[in-house]
Order: sequence, then structure tokens, then C-alpha cells
Amino acid sequence: MKKFLLSLTLMTTLSAGNLAYAQKHEAPKFVTNIEGTKEYSLSNGMKILLLPDPSQSNMVVNIIYNVGSKDEGYGEKGMAHLLEHMLFKSTKNLGDIKKQLSDKGGAANGTTWYDRTNYYEIFPSNDENLKWALMMEADRMINATILQSDLDKEFSVVRNEFEIGENDPSGVLMEKVFSAAYLWHNYGNSTIGSKEDIERVKAPVLRKFYEKYYQPDNATLVIAGKFDEANALKYVSEYFAPLPKPTRELGGTYTVEPAQDGEKFVEVRRSGDSKIVSAGYHAAAYADKDYAALDALIEVLTADPSGYLYKNLVETQKVSSLWAYSPTVRDAGLVYFHFDVPKDKDLEATKNLVRSELDKIATIAYTEQDLARAKAKLLKQIENTKNNTINKAIGYTEIVGAGGYKLAFLYRDNVEKLSLADLNRVAQKYFKSNNRTVGIFIPSKDEQRVKPAEFSNEQIAALTKDYKGKALEKEAAPFEASIANLKNNLKEGVLSNGMKYGLVNKELKGEKIIANFKLLIGNEKELAGKSSVGALTAALLSSGTKTKTKEQIQDRLDQLNSSIYFRTSGQNFLINVSTYKNNFAEVMDILQDILANATFPQNELTKMIAENNTYLEAQQKDPQAIASNELQRLANPYPKESIFYTPTLQEEIDNNKKVTRDQITAFYQNLMGANDGLGTVLGSIDAKTTANSLEKTFGKFTAKIKYSEVKPTYFETKKLDKNFITPDKENAVALGTEKFRMDQKHPDYAALVLANEILGSGGFLSARLPMRLREKEGISYGVGSYLSVPVTNDVASWNYYAFLNPTKRDAVEAAWKEEVSKALKDGFTAQELADNKKSYANVQQTNLGMDNTLINLVNKKLQYGVSLDEYDALNTKIQALKLEEVNAALKKYLSLDKIISVYAGDFNKK
Repeated sequence: MKKFLLSLTLMTTLSAGNLAYAQKHEAPKFVTNIEGTKEYSLSNGMKILLLPDPSQSNMVVNIIYNVGSKDEGYGEKGMAHLLEHMLFKSTKNLGDIKKQLSDKGGAANGTTWYDRTNYYEIFPSNDENLKWALMMEADRMINATILQSDLDKEFSVVRNEFEIGENDPSGVLMEKVFSAAYLWHNYGNSTIGSKEDIERVKAPVLRKFYEKYYQPDNATLVIAGKFDEANALKYVSEYFAPLPKPTRELGGTYTVEPAQDGEKFVEVRRSGDSKIVSAGYHAAAYADKDYAALDALIEVLTADPSGYLYKNLVETQKVSSLWAYSPTVRDAGLVYFHFDVPKDKDLEATKNLVRSELDKIATIAYTEQDLARAKAKLLKQIENTKNNTINKAIGYTEIVGAGGYKLAFLYRDNVEKLSLADLNRVAQKYFKSNNRTVGIFIPSKDEQRVKPAEFSNEQIAALTKDYKGKALEKEAAPFEASIANLKNNLKEGVLSNGMKYGLVNKELKGEKIIANFKLLIGNEKELAGKSSVGALTAALLSSGTKTKTKEQIQDRLDQLNSSIYFRTSGQNFLINVSTYKNNFAEVMDILQDILANATFPQNELTKMIAENNTYLEAQQKDPQAIASNELQRLANPYPKESIFYTPTLQEEIDNNKKVTRDQITAFYQNLMGANDGLGTVLGSIDAKTTANSLEKTFGKFTAKIKYSEVKPTYFETKKLDKNFITPDKENAVALGTEKFRMDQKHPDYAALVLANEILGSGGFLSARLPMRLREKEGISYGVGSYLSVPVTNDVASWNYYAFLNPTKRDAVEAAWKEEVSKALKDGFTAQELADNKKSYANVQQTNLGMDNTLINLVNKKLQYGVSLDEYDALNTKIQALKLEEVNAALKKYLSLDKIISVYAGDFNKK
């Protein structure tokens, strides 16, 4: 005991840098390697997973604690989530964690759910970042300060986050269904917790919770991406091995939800226009083989357009849309269905109709085609996750919380082995009306009740003990995150119709290929009043062609582990493609067929209008939607005939109702084409073969009406503060904008970018606005600012946003205006300049490790002729800026007398 106390004293008093030398190091013990996931362990109980991927230029450190809302007791609801926030405050050794994360750049976050809490950091791959991240996570595992003064501010931030969720009708209803479905198990409690518990908990109580669960024997550390494995293990040994295994026994939770003995009903009455029917069925834990079968059954029931529920409810326009899911959880969860109901439908009648359709689940004669289609969809999702190492490492969070990372492989194996008998078995076992929560008690005789299987830790250990997994796949080649390397691996070309393209030769994991295309269409006259027509055209493109039905298109894309998405934005028709090297040619053939032979079925148009309008109706009383819409209308007063006109939400609904199939067909035949298009393909591609495929897909796709760029009009903004009242909404929002003239070539651009970094957008919540409103005063969950500076015109803007409790409206307004005034009057400090130069450079380097950044840079070059070197040139300019230049730029372009602000919320609340 004396030796243990001495060790603990050393750990809490020595600096993090000296911590490693306080005790003898222990090398992590190798356990197993399953398909590239290398497992190690320490004698203190900590698990380590390494997922090396040299094709990445970034790395992620993700630490997972097996504690979530499931582990909260009486009076502790929301404690796990509140503690997640508090661990971003400070530690005894490192001090301000957010400040240091900000200085490092990159991306960081923490999340909490039923069974787990995690923290992760994504940084450019280098030894310094790896060492710091591991040192920091080891320090805050045992040395978080958890000060009452910090808690007094942070509980308001968490309460504001709680209130944001309270504005979402679908989220509120789902929370109530889960709560009613679970009589005893804590899955019935929302992870974000009780507002009363959040507000009343004291720091000493929170510390007891922290000291119990935030320990090495309750943690799994994941390191993924590009990193030196030997150094990673060395740092794990240096910082985590000295932490002693606690003497306490966690014990775990032991509550088992009893079988439900009658159908339950929940009614929620709140402000809003949304009509929703939902239903939850007690089902299986993630470790249960039934979980994979239930996932497949969900696809069979809800898929667009083949699902049985989809055909019987959406196709017939009884509901406008539906979705379903089953959470990845340690104990028996729910299968949850959500149905959006059009405004003109009777809700009670629809509820009974939905119940009637759900009752058919156990009696449907499912087919082998149903099974094959569902398996293809699920395996595509699994394959895509496997081949994105960073996302996979973060995705392990849920699997570890559900019992251990090996369960992910068992789930995949279970999906691959699924039979029609499995589908029928789970349909008949779980989908009984007495197992459903859609409360009255109805006596019944000889009731057959559903009791979910319980899995002990020993059973899960037995399931996974000797699991070996499949053979290791070939590692993707490294790709340096730099503009020079991008230029060396870029080939450009022009198709026969004038479309420009770029090919980036970057090997991705699993030989994945991603491509983004932008087709520039129309002119001011031809696009006037056609925003709804254009949006619906894009949404309906894949609804069928002269050679394939919508179902056939979707089925084949799922079988190929591929996706094609369309959308419009002004004069831009956007196409995103995700596939794999061996499937690229066929996927592009499918795209060519869609572009050349789309049929736009009338029934699909009718359904899409209903779905869009149901969503818009729900937005009519949502503070964020109202504020965004009204701000655009106030700042950009275009006439209705302009393509830049922002309609009201009701006008958008009315416009959708007026759209005809003939209008869509005319838009498609006359305005759409690739002759003024551009696009980039990224992956391990053969340039000649890919160029031939692009020519085949786009070369003959030519618009009849010539493209002519429409430039926006400059409207000078003047000071305006306007309120919009949204009764009975728990959260409010503030949005604002100021217009000025600038393009990205302007000599003041770099200085203004850095000024805005310091004021509202730079670092990890360390810019002035978030530091004041969130960190110091705790009156806003999310607050910040951003610039919008174009390439080819000079209509630019500075913008801010803040989410808040409606009772804090005046405090938020006073705080953001005061911070802007201080910056304009006194300027920034030399330290702020230095810190933000560093964090900006780090963020830019992190972004170069992201595939979408590379694609966007090439597309920008193709469209505007902007050299790739401008990416580094801007950072060079920013690093050379003097303090007086940054302060002068802010004063020149930002003025409180020119900012339009819109506040939306229930400001009548006291």
C-alpha cells in the first residue's frame, strides 16, 4: 500500500515530461493482429489498438472509456456527457487543454453515448504530434482539474446543447419512445441527460464519477493512420504504463430489461408543424447474431425504392418519408422506425395504418432477392468503413462500447452468412405488437412475450477469444500531403465537348476511387424562377432510365459498393461518385445512362415534392431555419425574377407544388450538359483508361442552351437587429452578416483571413468570440464567425453565428458586440497573432491530408485557373503578416454600423 501511494503521488505532482521516468517502463504486450488491427495490452488493464495506414498523411489518436449514460445513477443523469466537456478544460500538468489543441491545429472532439465516452485528435502525421497527443491523453486520464468555477460556466453550455436538441421534433419523439420503451434499463435515458441534474451537480460529485471510470483498466487507446509503430508503442509505454491499475472493481451494470407485456403509446404535444409517427421494438445487443439479421431486415423493409414499408407507405403517399435504425449497444437495444406524415394527412388514421403495416412484418414472404439486396447494401457500408482508416478508428468507439472491437468482424461475418431463414426468424421473433412502443393496458390470455438474450462479459470473451479474421489486405502506398506532391501526381485534360478534367494518382485503401464533377449550366434568363425545378431535377435523375428502373440502378450500385449523388446549387450541377478501381468503368457507364436516358417518373416526382414539403413545413417554426432564411432575404434583396432571390419557406413549398414533369424534362433536355463542366477523379487510376471513361460518360452530354455566368449584385448592408419569435422552442439562434467588396486576389485578403481567425474562427474554441461567449460566460453552445470571399467577383461578406438559450438573447448580443468593438478599438495582441499563424498553418497542413481538399483544389484550378501554388502562397502571406496589417484590415472591412443581425427564438420566455 505504501508503494502504491508513493506512485500515485509521483504521478500527480511530476510534470508530464518527467512522468515517464517516475517508474519502470513496461512494453505493451502484443495480443493479436486481426486484418490489420494490431492489439496490445498493458498490465494495468489498458488495451491498445494500432491501425497503421501509410497512404494517409494524417493520424488519429482516439481513446475510448467504457462509460456512458448507461452507468449513471440517481441524480447523475447527464454526468458522463458533462464530464466529457469538463475534460477539455485543464489538467494539473498541462493546463489549458483547448488552448493547446488550438495551437496544434488539426481536428479534435469528444463524444458520449449509452455505453462509452471517447476523445480523439486528428493531426498531420509526425512524431511530435503523436507524442504530444499520447502525453495529453495520459495526463487528463488522471489529472483533470474539474474546478467548480469551470463547471459553473460549462453546465450552461451543456444546457444550451440540450435545448438545441429540444427544438428537433424527430429527436424529441425518439427520446420519448426510448424512455417509454425501457422500464428499468438506462437506455431509456437520454445521453445528454436531465437539465435539472446537469444544473445541480457539484464538482466533487463529478470528480468521484471521473475517478471511478477514467482509468487505464476501463480504456481502449486507438492509434491510426500514418505513424511510426515503434515510437507509438514507446510513447504508450512512457506515458500510460506507469499508471497503476485501480484497486476498485467496476462490476459493470446488471440491469436487464424485462419482456414488455403490452403495446405502449407516447404522445408529444409541442410547437411545430411536423407530423411524425414512430415505433420501437425491443431487439438484440450488438454481440447477438440476430443484430446482423435485424440490420438486413431494416434494409428490406425501408430501402428506397424496394422496401416493403417504403412501397406500401411512401409509394402510396400515405407518408412522405421513412427511416429506421438500431443503435450499436452493449445490451439489448431497439429497432426504431420513423415516418414523416404530410401536413394534409390525418395523424390518427396514419398512426393506425402504420401499425397495421408493421404488423405484417412477421408474415411477409421474403425472397432471396430481398436478402441479396440487403446484404449488398450492408457489405458496401462495411467495405467503405474498412477502407477509410481514420473513420474506422473513430468508428471503433461504438464497437468497443458494445463489448469489444472484434465484434465488428463477427458482425461482418454474420452479415456474410445471413440466410433467408435468419430474416424470417427475426421478423417473427421481435416484431410482435406487445413488444412495440408507438399507454394503455390491454389484458390478454396466453401472451407470448419477447425476452432478449443477455450476454455476459464471459460470453463475449468466448465469442471473440480465438477469432483470427480474414487475410491482411495490401497496404496503400504513402502519399505526401503537399502541393508539390499533388502537382507531381496530377494530369489534366479536355474532353471533346470542352469539359475539363483532372486525374490525381493517389492510392487509397481498398483501391477506392472518388470523383467530384461540376457542370456549369444556364444563364440569367433561362434559370429565372427555376430553382425548385433544378433541385427536383437533380433529386429525380436516378429514379429510372430508359433501360433501368430506380430499383435496378440502386441494386447494382450497392452490389458494386458504389454511390452516385446529384444536386444543384445556382448554376452548378454537382455529381459525386464513390466507387472502387475494378468497378469504376461500370459505375461511370451507369452515370452515363442516367445522364443520357433519365425518365423522371411522375410518381417519383409526386413523392419527392411531398417529402421536400414535409421537411419545409417542419422548418417553418425552427429558429435556425427561420433566421437563415430571413437573414438572406434582408441582406440580399433581389427581385423575385432573379436567380439569386431567396424565397420564404412558404414560397418554396408553393413553388415545389407548382413543378410539373414537363418543366423538369425541359430543364433536363435544354439546360443540362457537360460542355462547360469540370471534374476531378482521385485514386489509383490509369490516366488513359480513366480519360476514355470520362469521354464516354460526358463527351456527348452537351447542353442546348449556352452557359453564361451570372454575377451577384453588391448590396451594401446597414445596421439592423431583428427578432423573430418562435413560441415554445427551447433553443434560439443569432445570425449576422456584413457585405463588403473583395476577391481572393485582393491585397488585403490574407490579413482579413487571419483577423477573422483571431476574432471568431481559428483554433479549437480559442478565438475571441467562442472564448468569451462559450468558455468564459457559458451563454452559447456554438459561436463563431466566417468569411465568404469569392474568386471571380467582389461581393464578399463577414458572418457570425451563435446558439443560445432564449433568455440569454440580450447577454449574447451584448457580448459579441463588445468583443467586436474591443477588436476594432484596441486591435489584437502579438501573442494572438503568433498563436493563430501557427494554428492556421497546422490546419492547412491537416487539410492537405484530406482527399476532398485535394479534389476541391484541382476543381478550383480547372474552373477559375487558380494555380495550386496559391494554397501555399496564401499561408506564406499569412505567416509574413505584421500585427498592424491585421488590425488595419479588420478596421477597414468590419463595422458594427453595417452588420445585419437576426435573432430567432422564444424571446417571451423569462
